[in-house]
Amino acid sequence: MSSPTRKKRCAEREELELDFISSLPDCVLSSILSLLPIKDAVRTSVLSSHWRHLWKATPLRLDDTYLRPDNPDRDDGPWGHWTRQAVSSIFASHHGPIETLCLSHFNDWTFHPAMELFVESAIQRGSIRQLTLVSKSSVPFSTYYLPLSLLNCHSLHQLSLYGCHFPQPLPPSIFPNLKELRLRSVPLPNDLLRILLSECRSLETLHVFFGSIDPVINISSPRLRKLVFKLSYFNELIIKDAPNLESLMFNFGRYTEKNVKVLDAPKLQLLGFIYAEFQALQLGGTFFDRQTTPSTKVAEMPCRIKMLSSVKTLAIAKEHYLGKTIPDLLRCFPCLQNLYIMKYSGQSGRYYSDKDIWDDQCYFSFLDHLKSVTIKGFSSDQSDVEMLRYLILHGKVLKKVTLLCSIYMSQKLVENIRRQVCIEERASSDLELVFCLEMENVDHFSPWNELIKR
Repeated sequence: MSSPTRKKRCAEREELELDFISSLPDCVLSSILSLLPIKDAVRTSVLSSHWRHLWKATPLRLDDTYLRPDNPDRDDGPWGHWTRQAVSSIFASHHGPIETLCLSHFNDWTFHPAMELFVESAIQRGSIRQLTLVSKSSVPFSTYYLPLSLLNCHSLHQLSLYGCHFPQPLPPSIFPNLKELRLRSVPLPNDLLRILLSECRSLETLHVFFGSIDPVINISSPRLRKLVFKLSYFNELIIKDAPNLESLMFNFGRYTEKNVKVLDAPKLQLLGFIYAEFQALQLGGTFFDRQTTPSTKVAEMPCRIKMLSSVKTLAIAKEHYLGKTIPDLLRCFPCLQNLYIMKYSGQSGRYYSDKDIWDDQCYFSFLDHLKSVTIKGFSSDQSDVEMLRYLILHGKVLKKVTLLCSIYMSQKLVENIRRQVCIEERASSDLELVFCLEMENVDHFSPWNELIKR
């Protein structure tokens, strides 16, 4: 063996001994590569001959957001062409399984065949678990319909769709193992939502944002655990049969007059937003009507006590100066631990003096359990102060009250509010009162931030 060759091999051996990462098993290296951004994972191919083909067999997690050019303000047309070429190149060079695929920049009808080709390729490899498809084309007659092969994909667990359409009629037993479905601007006419819930036998989480939908939404699902709605154009939401539903979140827009009925959800733990302006609201056997006082019909709904006692976290939305219905609502949740209140400017012109409302209240059983209160849009008006004072004076285990203020609070104003709410006479010695200037990038109002962002 010639001396130069021997020296080269010795150098490679020494380099390998010093490179601890390269000495790891290929399965571990593949796991590491699968966690890297796609650009960084591809670049590892030039490290050495050992790494050259490693990426090509690594489970692929492809998000075309990370493939965008350096200039994010580039027009969508060239950007879309560039993205399509980049994705095509990756698919051609990578031969391993595809676990995650996000196609979000195919916004022109000419790109739909390419998007369908990539989706078909991912399905054929039999390993796609998480898929995101975005179709935001404004070109007439450019609707993107989901391929039938996707509806029958057994490996898919999470699916997010933006602007896509379901083919109709739907085949039986769609998405056999899908656990999470997110729909944004996806039309759901002709009872399509009910069909999705009945045919997706493994579905546990459903998000529906915007999009056209039937006037009456009926929810019956034995497996559903989390349901999120952000809609405007419908008349009634009815939760008929949801034995495993734990979280029900909705935002139906301001100045809304909707009918909401939660009839049977015995495991419900998180509920909101409950609007003071609902035309009619039924929670188990308790019925609220805007024209009448609340009435309780325990005999008609035996599960009432069990269902309402299960709720631990509640969000209420109310107009400024409109808090007359809040005490009646709170009385329905005897085991409440976390209370969120979102205020907004209304158009009703109504005003109630909340001082008399709260002073006349008898003891609430939830005050033995309430641990946190967060008020978004706190403005130091009488409506806010009187409600807050009542909770502070009677909340035995209250730990924290967070006030997300709509205006800047000077130190003098803060001290004045603390005095008005009788903070020194608080029922809980561990109570912390926090003032924060409301900011969109702060998640004090979690988990409802995704519903209230404009």
